[in-house]
Amino acid sequence: MIRKRTAVRLGAVVATAAIGVGLGTGMASASTTYTANVPGCAGGMVVSFYSGHDHVRGYVTSTTGDHCSVVLSQSNGNYSPLERTTGGTVWTPEYLDAGITSYVVVCNEDLGRCATSAAY
Repeated sequence: MIRKRTAVRLGAVVATAAIGVGLGTGMASASTTYTANVPGCAGGMVVSFYSGHDHVRGYVTSTTGDHCSVVLSQSNGNYSPLERTTGGTVWTPEYLDAGITSYVVVCNEDLGRCATSAAY
């Protein structure tokens, strides 16, 4: 039999570990990335499941200083504003994905090349 003090410490360790792996209240419990890369621009869409729903968000990183952009589109007519960068990473707003199809388009505007992620 463990003593009360030991039980409290063990409970704190288990709670801390659960939060560390994303199992706390309201935290993402699973996420998947669908890539869409073109030369000079690394991007994609992140699908996260939390609070009982899927959420999607697009991103792009300029890897060479080129003008890169990303837009997230959904089959219900929703789409994000076009996000642009020449350095660093930019993100689209997050959207709820409930029984619809979502995807992102990542473009290198300097080269005129685009890539589309797999649909989710």
